[in-house]
Amino acid sequence: MSTLSTDDRRDASRRMAIAAVLLLAACLAAWLGIHGNRAPPAAGPEAPAEAFSAARAMGVLERILGDQRPHPTGSAANAAVRDAIVTELQALGLDPQVQRRFACGGFTCATVDNIVARVPGASPDDAVLLSAHYDSVAAGPGASDDGAGVAAIIEVARALQAGPSPARDVWLLLNDGEELGLIGAEAFTREPEFKRIARVVNLEARGTTGASLLIETQAGNAALSRLLRESLARPAGSSLEYEIYRTLPNDTDFTVYRRGGLAGANFAWARAPARYHTPLDDIAHLDPGSLQHHGDHALSLARAFAAAEPPVAGDADAVFFSLPGDVMAGWPVAWNPALLLIALAPWLALGWRLVRNQSARAIALPAAGAVVVAGLGVLVVAGLLGHLLLRTLGAMPATWTAQGAAMVAFFVLLAGGLLVPCGWVVRRFSGEAALAWASLLPFALVAIATVLWMPGGAHVVLLPLLIGAVAGHVAPRRPVLWAGLAALPAALLWAPYAEGSYDAVGHEGLVAVPVVTGLIMLPLLPALLSLRRGMVLATAGGWLAALACALLALLQPAFDADVPRPVNLVLVAGPEGSRVFAQSRAMLPGGFFRDTGFARESSPMHPWGGWGLAGPLGPALPAPAVMIESHEVIGDRQYLQVRLRSPRGALEGGLMLPGTVDIGSVRVNGQPLAPSRWHAGSEPWRRISVVGLAKEGAVIAFELPVGATQFHAFDRSHGLPEQLAGVTAARDGIGVPIGSGDVSIAWSTVPFPQTTGAGAIRGD
Repeated sequence: MSTLSTDDRRDASRRMAIAAVLLLAACLAAWLGIHGNRAPPAAGPEAPAEAFSAARAMGVLERILGDQRPHPTGSAANAAVRDAIVTELQALGLDPQVQRRFACGGFTCATVDNIVARVPGASPDDAVLLSAHYDSVAAGPGASDDGAGVAAIIEVARALQAGPSPARDVWLLLNDGEELGLIGAEAFTREPEFKRIARVVNLEARGTTGASLLIETQAGNAALSRLLRESLARPAGSSLEYEIYRTLPNDTDFTVYRRGGLAGANFAWARAPARYHTPLDDIAHLDPGSLQHHGDHALSLARAFAAAEPPVAGDADAVFFSLPGDVMAGWPVAWNPALLLIALAPWLALGWRLVRNQSARAIALPAAGAVVVAGLGVLVVAGLLGHLLLRTLGAMPATWTAQGAAMVAFFVLLAGGLLVPCGWVVRRFSGEAALAWASLLPFALVAIATVLWMPGGAHVVLLPLLIGAVAGHVAPRRPVLWAGLAALPAALLWAPYAEGSYDAVGHEGLVAVPVVTGLIMLPLLPALLSLRRGMVLATAGGWLAALACALLALLQPAFDADVPRPVNLVLVAGPEGSRVFAQSRAMLPGGFFRDTGFARESSPMHPWGGWGLAGPLGPALPAPAVMIESHEVIGDRQYLQVRLRSPRGALEGGLMLPGTVDIGSVRVNGQPLAPSRWHAGSEPWRRISVVGLAKEGAVIAFELPVGATQFHAFDRSHGLPEQLAGVTAARDGIGVPIGSGDVSIAWSTVPFPQTTGAGAIRGD
């Protein structure tokens, strides 16, 4: 029987104390990283006149939205919001102009009413643009998306006038038609004012709360990032957000401005996404702190952009990221290869040094690295299987549900339950130093990948690798310490993505949570395993807590007052009759099917697709009227000009054209479609629509190969006929509309003429 000497006991106690401090410090770093993605406190009405006040902006928003009706483009409610905005700007002594223009987005055209005003500066050239859209979707009042942005800009205009005059003009654009496809922004790029503008700040939202994150800049953003670091009082977001954002199928008005050559910044918040584009996007659910953050960003950048020299075109990008203490740090992307070398070299040298001083065997390092990488692979598989299990058991009946927090916790805890035993195996057979060194291997591998393919995200791996490697050379015989120090920046930078992936993507984002959490935990494994019974407690506790969270996710109702079930009703009336369909990405309760007679399996709603659950028959609707005004065949191409009208006066109408149509040839009332990423690819049908159909209709011209036999015409109006009030009431009992909301569609099929010339065809 052996006993530890006094020195050994003292050393063991010291190691345990260091391990405990590192674990607590890592938890604090993770909390700070997540807390940095929270909105600041809202300023009250007593805030200084030259400062932004969320309380004052909320008052503006309440006056603008009035009774908080949905106000899509072309509606009477949207006209009322437009007039209220004009009144607010006039009360500030500004001279707002309403620019009514017909313009086109990628597939939709509309007459929009953009509101433009100017806060005069010392120079009219190289001006600043503050932009937000005031139209909403048909399903919700749009308090957050994007009434908050409008109110913030109006309050910023007031604050600018209360302070020193800006060095350059600041233009305010409160545009229309964003929800239809960025149409108001497209229209403004053709105005003479646009040519005077050099920089833009765009305000958006994808939820009702959260920090105002810098989600987008533009290529060649090195100079801009320096200006942002100097100007933003409470920065949030990073260049990794921009890297992620531009891989997603999302566009905002900033897309149009960037394409038009403007430099600038795009801000949005993205918490509580289940309320996005629903009736819960109202003033009651809007976080005043988020509004404050928007306004602080817009006001500080309006002043900074106005005072700065005009932007110079360049191709130099930057890495930038926010840190605790309201600091934005960063460096030029061009430094990434050198920083990678500076981080990799000491890490590799540390491995050689550990072997040299006999802290680890030469064979132990690659063996430990292989097990660590395999452990992360296990976490990837665990994420997939955990997602499949919870989804199969019914915990994920929609993209976002009320048990989101429990599911995030389950996947975080899953990482600990699996990774800690993996670390114990490495420590048992390869030693503590080999485990510590191998815990940095994934950071080295990801650092190489990001520097090559996603340079704006390099900081999240370069900093932990660099700090761990340098600390290892300072104290090579204390692997618990130097690996734990690497975990601090990892926790600070990675924790927001582990915690926020669900809000950002929905339940599919949960798959990545275990491996992201694993990257944070890897450098902490030596510290955790140094504690008495650390492996047993962490593993058993992790699994028990994960099980509890999984049970909570399964037992907690998926939908509640704050996270409603999204369901739209669509009346489709065609030549073969009229029927109501239910559309939802959420599972519907069985009682809804029994009470309403809706089918449980989806079926096509019309010839070009559009699937839904077939329900009761509906009233007939008059078909859209189509006249082919000209048709010409040249070689293997045919050219048509079609006039479309809505006999029932629907707000929107359009054509479903064969996928072979040349999108670049389409003209709607003489206007071409705006460039769009959605033009690429092959689709069986292409939708071209017009919102705000005039009595005389809309003229659509297009070109496509000879051989197509028919196309389809449709018109669409918001809401369902009164005869279907019972169906609407049944839906209201289990869910809320989302996005475009409930609609009534009438359609007809139109054959292509077989000869050249003009003819009149009415679809019926």
